Amino acid sequence: MKKIEDSNTLVFIVDLRAGKKKIKDAVKKMYDIQTKKVNTLIRPDGTKKAYVRLTPDYDALDVANKIGII
Repeated sequence: MKKIEDSNTLVFIVDLRAGKKKIKDAVKKMYDIQTKKVNTLIRPDGTKKAYVRLTPDYDALDVANKIGII
């Protein structure tokens, strides 16, 4: 919730084989939103997290409500 409000960022669990470009393209295709930047990390339990920062044109809180994260 803090990332959504402070940095206009959504967090997703993604496939380990997914690259940043593929994640960016998937978010654009699925939710019809533009992304500014994608950061990824692999957690110790073996899952991969993607931090997707949206462009200023989109509000992460509105998008999260629309897709059912919140």
